[in-house]
Amino acid sequence: MIVDELLLERVVRDRRFDRRTVEIARRLFIGKEEPKKLAAEFGLHDKRIYAIRTAVTKQLASYELPEGWSEVTLRGPAEVVKAVDAIFKKRMREHGADGSVT
Repeated sequence: MIVDELLLERVVRDRRFDRRTVEIARRLFIGKEEPKKLAAEFGLHDKRIYAIRTAVTKQLASYELPEGWSEVTLRGPAEVVKAVDAIFKKRMREHGADGSVT
């Protein structure tokens, strides 16, 4: 999974990381910096850096869709989006799923 700024922001929002942990995660995943370098710079044991990486990776895994599924974002007039959402939910019920997003 490719981690971009938007995806990392979602993880940060869901996990409620403190500012320092966010910076470490950003530099690990976006900046591709080495854990040992970050540990030295932040005065942490490298195990803490690896724990941050594991926490982010686990959160990312929770966003993965089941095989054969895809995701779409709709933008348009509110009444059109509402109508499409209603159709989507109806079809999901027919498919055996409730159509909710987790």
